[in-house]
Amino acid sequence: MGVRKLLLKGMAVSVVVVIGALFVLHKDSSAHADVLINRPPSDVWKVVSNSAAYRNWNPFITRVDGDFREGASIRITLGTGPDSMVFKPTVLLVHPEQDLCWRGSVWIRGIFDGTHCIHLTPVADGTRLEQTESFSGLLVGRLTEDVIEETQRNFRAMDNAVKQRAESKAP
Repeated sequence: MGVRKLLLKGMAVSVVVVIGALFVLHKDSSAHADVLINRPPSDVWKVVSNSAAYRNWNPFITRVDGDFREGASIRITLGTGPDSMVFKPTVLLVHPEQDLCWRGSVWIRGIFDGTHCIHLTPVADGTRLEQTESFSGLLVGRLTEDVIEETQRNFRAMDNAVKQRAESKAP
């Protein structure tokens, strides 16, 4: 067997091993957090739908460039300083006073994707704000469990910041 054939077989085996490992380690995952806010959905919506103001109050999504319009591409910055991350999701859904969703990818679509949704539900004394993120793609799974846990912690911080901002506004 020639060197060339041996190299090709080695490369083929390597590709099969990598794909197999990704398949074994793959697991679609999600993050979730919710909070009750003592304000009506209209007041909470004013906070979460004002993309330009995120930098003033949000500890997780520290900057949003662009407007939340269905089909629009926006630019989102997570965190600050050297550990910040920028991505450019597409807004999927805008239902005023109810739902706001976008989908973004790390690198290219299908590698590590996330669909982030903010849901507002009227309740007796105000609004239940729920954030969810569904992760999918080749790199999602046991290798990214820490990322998903960190996202959930950041959701809780953002929920509390929305609550504080919405409740501090006069009716």
